[in-house]
Amino acid sequence: MATGITNATDQLIDLFASNLSASGVPIRRDDNTSRLQDLEAKLPRRLPVSFASLMSRYSFPSFDAGGISFFGWESADNEFSKVAPPEKDSLSELLLPSGYFHIGRPDTGDFEAVCFDFKMQEKNREYRLVQADHEEILCNLRVEVRRELWPSFRKLVEHQLSLR
Repeated sequence: MATGITNATDQLIDLFASNLSASGVPIRRDDNTSRLQDLEAKLPRRLPVSFASLMSRYSFPSFDAGGISFFGWESADNEFSKVAPPEKDSLSELLLPSGYFHIGRPDTGDFEAVCFDFKMQEKNREYRLVQADHEEILCNLRVEVRRELWPSFRKLVEHQLSLR
């Protein structure tokens, strides 16, 4: 990956983190490089560049942005550790092998799964964010995408920053 892309992405994520902090999210700078590498080793693909920038350089509790309640990333014992590798009888047990990485749920309180769709990629490893029907997974053991929420995490971040 080109350094220019990395620097621009890191700057964008730094602004996003600053805005999260200003809105009361206790996000903090952290070197999570090795923890992120451990997580990505359990995935069929690497995470989007923008999301990897956030996770490699910040620790944070669950937070809401762009209509999504994102899982927290504060310690080795977090919601992502239950997603990859997937816990038995979890949504991710079907989502991950089907090409969806569970990162949160709608901020409305729904139990639907919000995921990166590893099957559909924009440029620079940016995957769309989709909402999967949790009842289809639990009752019929199949993944049904209800809708696309964002074309990418980067687009969500850019939108959130435009609101400030």
